[in-house]
Amino acid sequence: MLLLADIGNTTTVFGLDNGRDIEAVWRLPSSRIETEDELFVILDGLLRSRGSSLSEVTGLCVASVVPRLNGSVNYFARKYLSKPAVFVKADEFISVGLNTDNPTEIGADRLANVIGARECYGANAIVIDVGTAITIDILKDGIFAGGAILPGPATAMSSLFSHTAKLPEVELFFEDHYFGTNTEDNLRIGIVNGTYFALQGIIGNIIKEFEEKPRIIGTGGDVYMFIDEGGFIEIDDPILTLKGLRSYYNRVKLVEKNTAD
Repeated sequence: MLLLADIGNTTTVFGLDNGRDIEAVWRLPSSRIETEDELFVILDGLLRSRGSSLSEVTGLCVASVVPRLNGSVNYFARKYLSKPAVFVKADEFISVGLNTDNPTEIGADRLANVIGARECYGANAIVIDVGTAITIDILKDGIFAGGAILPGPATAMSSLFSHTAKLPEVELFFEDHYFGTNTEDNLRIGIVNGTYFALQGIIGNIIKEFEEKPRIIGTGGDVYMFIDEGGFIEIDDPILTLKGLRSYYNRVKLVEKNTAD
């Protein structure tokens, strides 16, 4: 079995791939994986709850945007899996082209997203990943062509709360009206509805750069705020990043095998 880890600023998503499907997904606060032994206790318990064990795990593939946690994750892999973790990066194992100014600056999660999109949805797609930040990733003719980054809804809420004296933190969801008559509604319309229409405008302009309409895929822990019937997000794929991780890992191992042969 292959262990997959999407390490974000706020949340880390683990997946367990059995060679056919990603059969289990777990979401944890990233603050809980500060050391290799903490990670062992957590993952050992999660695997045992499914009747499995770490001894069955053959590898670990990681997309991380939190550099300070990379050492702990790699120590865990070496100590408890007896092999180093495979970290996604812009290298020869990437299965899509990279048409950006500085490919080494592309976040590992964004690389995994476009790899997953290429494998599952074809050569032309736009991926919207909603978390601490919102990333828009453009896959055009099988090439990562760039995108955009916005603050995530929770980040925008936290920033307003921490920089104002009276604005409260509120539950975030899309409001079904265009102006609010109380502070909570005002905040939700500004943060969630405002971001929805910003995304809609950005996506609409990006689509104009394609000869044929690309697939629009949503993923990430907070993408549900922007999914509605008839909206601009066509496909909700909560494990797209994990699918990209699996594809990257398989490509690495295939190249290693061919080189050894």
